[in-house]
Amino acid sequence: MSFARNLFILLLLCFAVNIYAQDRYTISGVVKDNNGQTLPGATVFLTNTKIITACNASGEFSLSNVSSGTYQLVAKMIGFAPEILPLTLNNSNLSFAIILKPRANQLNEVNISFDPDWDRHYAEFKSHFLGKTPNAADCKILNPKVLHFHYSKRLKKFTASADDFIQIENDALGYKINYLLSNFEYSDSTHVMQYADSPSFEELKAKSDKQLKQWEKNRAVAYNGSVTHLMKSIYDGDVVKEGFEVFKIIGKPPVGSRYEQDKPIFFDNRPVLFDSLLTVTDKNFKSLTYKDCLFVIYTNEKEVYQFKDSGYKISIPKGAKVPNGQCSMVNLMEPNVTLDANGNFSSPNALLFEGYMAWEQVADLMPLEYGTEK
Repeated sequence: MSFARNLFILLLLCFAVNIYAQDRYTISGVVKDNNGQTLPGATVFLTNTKIITACNASGEFSLSNVSSGTYQLVAKMIGFAPEILPLTLNNSNLSFAIILKPRANQLNEVNISFDPDWDRHYAEFKSHFLGKTPNAADCKILNPKVLHFHYSKRLKKFTASADDFIQIENDALGYKINYLLSNFEYSDSTHVMQYADSPSFEELKAKSDKQLKQWEKNRAVAYNGSVTHLMKSIYDGDVVKEGFEVFKIIGKPPVGSRYEQDKPIFFDNRPVLFDSLLTVTDKNFKSLTYKDCLFVIYTNEKEVYQFKDSGYKISIPKGAKVPNGQCSMVNLMEPNVTLDANGNFSSPNALLFEGYMAWEQVADLMPLEYGTEK
């Protein structure tokens, strides 16, 4: 091989490494209280990832090797209300000065009253929050007493809050999840559940090679057909290749919405062409806009038997000619939603899911890194 050819290959490799390095950034900053005092030991993390750190003795933090995308940066410390900052990481490093305010109950010394129905409420919370999939049976909340519940008979609404991270050990997937719970609500009248999604993942240490292989198998099943998998496939233009078939349901209002049904529902048997629904806003982001409702079938896996009587199952619309698989519906609740290469989307409330994707909850949640490393 000639010197010129060797040099050409070396230049190509350097260029590839340089491109990769340009797509990875650092998020840094300092965490203080509202008096300007730094807070050493404060926890800082990016939601839905394994990227987490603690502030040093000067209250400073640094999160490195972060890929472009939309995230929520969370800072938390005992005795203070957490701060959640939405951010877009693109083309440059970011730095933040984060101010944490004391919790209201720390200032006012408010004591939370005893809940005689706590055990019943906790069981209901677990069924909604962790879910009822096979993986949920292997999930354990390690600190349940941080949870507080309230049920409004008038509104038929169940709410939950937590004093600290909810610590979840998922022995089905091999993760410990520190979950910062915000605004958890479940409506008995609409059966719609809403909560802010702020988990941080930590890999558990396998006790044996057999357990590690089982985790790897379970992780693949949990990721395949998931919301993150679908979003990443749409961004990459690999929807069909990745096992999804997507159609439109025209005239269907979202579940639990206030819209009245004033026209017939029509199922369009023509597969959705996402090229016509996507707009490239930047080299790292795409905007998805569509009307009506997306009917999504993940064809590479069947719906497990536990799903049949879960209350989440959706019927195949009349006139639909679709393959077997896991069926979901995706409603766009805002004018558009921004996707990134990680499979993340913003804003978090832009999409409302029904069917299989709504049934899978925290017990089947995977860190964003899995989709990019897969």
